[in-house]
Amino acid sequence: MAIDNSFIIKKLQGLPEMFVIFSQSTKHPYVTCNEESFDDQIHIFSDAEAAHAYVVAKNEQEKIPVVSVRVAAEQFLHFYGTLYALGVNGVVLHDNDTETSLALEAIVHRRHNPDELPEKQRPVINPELMLTSLYFLQEMRRPVSEEEKEKADLRAMDEELVANLVRGRFLSGIIVDESEKDADSKAENPDGNTEDGNIEESKESEAEEEQPKKKNNIRVPYVNNQNGEMYQAIFTDGYELQRFDPKKRLRPVVVKFDDLEKFLVKDAKGFLLNPTSTALPLRREQLPAFKKRIDG
Repeated sequence: MAIDNSFIIKKLQGLPEMFVIFSQSTKHPYVTCNEESFDDQIHIFSDAEAAHAYVVAKNEQEKIPVVSVRVAAEQFLHFYGTLYALGVNGVVLHDNDTETSLALEAIVHRRHNPDELPEKQRPVINPELMLTSLYFLQEMRRPVSEEEKEKADLRAMDEELVANLVRGRFLSGIIVDESEKDADSKAENPDGNTEDGNIEESKESEAEEEQPKKKNNIRVPYVNNQNGEMYQAIFTDGYELQRFDPKKRLRPVVVKFDDLEKFLVKDAKGFLLNPTSTALPLRREQLPAFKKRIDG
């Protein structure tokens, strides 16, 4: 028997503010899987103190680094819209000691399903990739022992993540420099140590900064990690590109996974996927290894 949650949904939509649990590991809403429906859900609180108590319990008892983020009513629609790009399809509303699971579609209707649009009109989004990366990084970046992490079956998550990477289309931002046609990068080729094609942990520090690097007459953005290694920035969707480039100085270009290696400048160690959020490093030598793992 279907449950009528229309009253709860109206209450949620009418809140003056809400408090969303965010993962510090991904800079996105903290995602959990409903054990009964298998919906991929985020957690919303109507009360700031209740959200704080949830955060304290997650951090201290489960060693899951999360924070509570206030979202004002005028930001609701935009916020819910970003969840579709993350592959999230449900919300858990925590209100007056009651937890109610709600379908995202019931809260805010999606006007167009990108999968139903003609191929040339489809925006670049990677919801399956984003969802698997959120689950993977939430576990990978927990401050617990490797033995504890293994209980989460990271190997299976890694396989699914790599499969979604290989199927992906990505955005890069470029600046066309008409004044210099023959500029090129000068650094030596990288000699990474992850040739098995496994996803590695990001070592990016908060001191990362955006820089343009020239590839012929095109400049591409990159970030440096705490070791001074250069990673070229790429993005899963327009929202992530906008987070990185709010002034819209970069011209977006679409790059398929198969073409990523050709798009990489010489002195880059690899790509950094979504530098301002998940910051997932993809080293140069991993790209063909990922392809080989999936294609055999």
